[in-house]
Amino acid sequence: MRAWQIGGRTGIDGLRRVERPDPVPSPGDALVAVRAAGLNYRDLMVLAGLYGRDLPETRVPLGDGVGVVIAGDAALVGKRVIAPHFTGWIDGPYSPAVFAADLGVSRDGWLADRIVLPTDSLVEVPDGVRDATAATLAAVGATVWHALVTFGGLQPGELVLTQGTGGVALFTLQLAKALGADVAITSSSAYKLDRCRAMGADFAIDYRARPDWAAALLEATGGRGADLVVDTIGFGALGETIAACATNARIATVGALSGTPQAQAGASQGAIIGKNLTIKGVASGSRAMLAAALDVVAQHGIEMVVDRSFAFDEASAALRHLESGAHMGKVLVEVG
Repeated sequence: MRAWQIGGRTGIDGLRRVERPDPVPSPGDALVAVRAAGLNYRDLMVLAGLYGRDLPETRVPLGDGVGVVIAGDAALVGKRVIAPHFTGWIDGPYSPAVFAADLGVSRDGWLADRIVLPTDSLVEVPDGVRDATAATLAAVGATVWHALVTFGGLQPGELVLTQGTGGVALFTLQLAKALGADVAITSSSAYKLDRCRAMGADFAIDYRARPDWAAALLEATGGRGADLVVDTIGFGALGETIAACATNARIATVGALSGTPQAQAGASQGAIIGKNLTIKGVASGSRAMLAAALDVVAQHGIEMVVDRSFAFDEASAALRHLESGAHMGKVLVEVG
């Protein structure tokens, strides 16, 4: 089969296109013919040696994808499936043990013609959900469901704030609107903000025009702060995020676009206490969370925003497009 391997973890240039034997499923596993794979920022971190330790050069990358079961449980053969990238996290609370079975990191991922997955991790894809949406949903879907529902307890009519126009932010917009919430989103691009308004964003803030974007949000909402934040910019801008919050707000921090995950919090304890805020780190989500998100996607006809699709042999170009930051939404590699 065709496959890409991470190589020496020197970045995208280290990625290697190879031919290798088809993997053989063990009892309790399924063999899946891959149709498409989705890219996430952490895939760039894996290639650069910044995510995962002591990985073999032969590791197949990418934690997101969709395919058809071709061997394993007879009831699933012929079914389209996805899986959480933490394949061992089926339900219940998070544990660091989930990193032992992390697609594209501690076990082979989706950037190949075939992938072996644990049968109990599989989520069947409804007929009405297109491959492009299914292939790019797993990491984003589980993460956003965790942030908005499992942790956030989102209620209709609440105001959700999300930042940027990457995959997490745009799916936050889509899922929150489907669940009856109001949504505010930030970006430095007027064009992207216009597209977000067309997708249903109630408030769209240009942080390049207004570096004090929290104040701009409060002005636009008549002083109403966000009840729930899906924080993708991280602790480097935490002070501004807190300023945008309402009393008793919840902040689910999932990324660090303003710096690195090692950044120190730019906020005082008094600001957090004064608003009685709750801050939680969200490390993706379980199979159960992904399945719940997929149900809403199917029921509401949600389609993931895919900025661009690439052929299998163009995987390096796909990763460079993601790295450039010029995309809006997700980047896809077509495999099957």
